[in-house]
Amino acid sequence: MSKSKVEIVYEKIHEKIIKGHYRPGSKLIIAQLAKEFKMSEIPVREAIQRLAQEGYIILRPYGAPTVNSLTEDEIRQIFEIRSSLESLAGKLAVDHISNAHIKQLEQIVEESIIIYENDDIEGFFTNNRNFHRTIYEQSNNSMLVKLIQDITDLSARYPNYFQVRERMFESIKEHRLIIDALKERNSDLVESLTKDHLLKVTPLLIKLVREFNEQQT
Repeated sequence: MSKSKVEIVYEKIHEKIIKGHYRPGSKLIIAQLAKEFKMSEIPVREAIQRLAQEGYIILRPYGAPTVNSLTEDEIRQIFEIRSSLESLAGKLAVDHISNAHIKQLEQIVEESIIIYENDDIEGFFTNNRNFHRTIYEQSNNSMLVKLIQDITDLSARYPNYFQVRERMFESIKEHRLIIDALKERNSDLVESLTKDHLLKVTPLLIKLVREFNEQQT
């Protein structure tokens, strides 16, 4: 059966929200969306109503629909899952990662220092994901890599925790420790460092989400 216009619009907006193309706090202009999707405003409005019922969008009597943030509990759940999956991928990567890939990781860290010095928050976020993806792709477990990608996409609605400059600096240091453990081929240490690296972010992220959500009320 062919999808209705409402379903098509719903899926497109939903995907853009969970992948972070529409960031928390972004205003969704119905007329612009209708033009983008080459449809009338009616299916767009219905799709937005559905997304609002599911908590992805905030509707107010006045003003445009606004993309909502994740809840504090959703953040906790996501990072509990991520810390387990990603630490496993890091551990598995030890047996397969080449010296060339380790050199690539070192280059990514060098780039992150320049990005940090330039206060490029979005660039640092992208660089961070590139660092971890480079490791996990050496795990020899494509299903695990896919699961990590899916949960990372799902969590794209949270505020960028690298807006806190201290976190950027700490992240660089932690990445260097992970590289050292990879060089030593110490799988248990890579697993432990990766788990700690992610769990350290959780309290900060919950705080940022709480502050963001309070601003939206």
